[in-house]
Amino acid sequence: MKYLWRLNFTFNPVYLRYLLLIIVTLFTLGTADAQTLKGIVTDAATGKPLAPVVVINVRTQQSVYTEDNGTFSLPAKNGDQIAFTFIGYKTLQWKMPPAVGVIDESFKLEVTSYLLKEYTVRTKNYTQYQIDSLTRRSTYTRALAREKGGSVTSPFTLLAEQFSKKSKDIYRFQKNYGYWEDQRFIDSRYTPELVNALTNLTGDTLAYFMNAYPVPYDYARTASELEFKMWIRTNFKEWMRKQQDSTQRKQMMPTVKQ
Repeated sequence: MKYLWRLNFTFNPVYLRYLLLIIVTLFTLGTADAQTLKGIVTDAATGKPLAPVVVINVRTQQSVYTEDNGTFSLPAKNGDQIAFTFIGYKTLQWKMPPAVGVIDESFKLEVTSYLLKEYTVRTKNYTQYQIDSLTRRSTYTRALAREKGGSVTSPFTLLAEQFSKKSKDIYRFQKNYGYWEDQRFIDSRYTPELVNALTNLTGDTLAYFMNAYPVPYDYARTASELEFKMWIRTNFKEWMRKQQDSTQRKQMMPTVKQ
């Protein structure tokens, strides 16, 4: 009878249902944190895909870049803060919702206009660029503070870190971060609004001129406001002269009769 009771207990449908319920519950709890954030990043005004936008999980400091079509995929968990940063755009912070599996979202970044804000938004005499820079550095403190071999305790740990994808991503992010900050500073001074006010250029012509005459970072840092404006005017005169010469050459070219 004792063995028969055990046999009945083992195959009792009621107990089997409870057992299956426990297994499913444990599986759900084990996979609740296993999430992947997939999405697309676009310009809030035009809807065009943006690349290469840096998408970073603030908790893990793991980062990826958006593809040419604006899409990305990043591992994350419930409650993780995800930051989106791109030159010339406001940094976007987004919190992972409670879910299981893959989350598909679309994100829109807004263009930053430093010229207008620099004279209207000030905190302790900081420019808007400085405020944004401090915010970005606070967001990426862990990634920027990490040093190669700084916490290595053995040769094996050092070897593992050198081949770790996460470590490589962080060090690549550190290397690019300085370049991005330099570009943001240049963008804070060399703005379409300023160039338009000095040259009356607009639209594609304005963009073409600014691309043809990029401002060196060292000059953007050291030039006074007057020197900076003179630099734009001087290059604009040179650009206009080249445009006129090009037009004259086209007019002098013989036409081919059909």
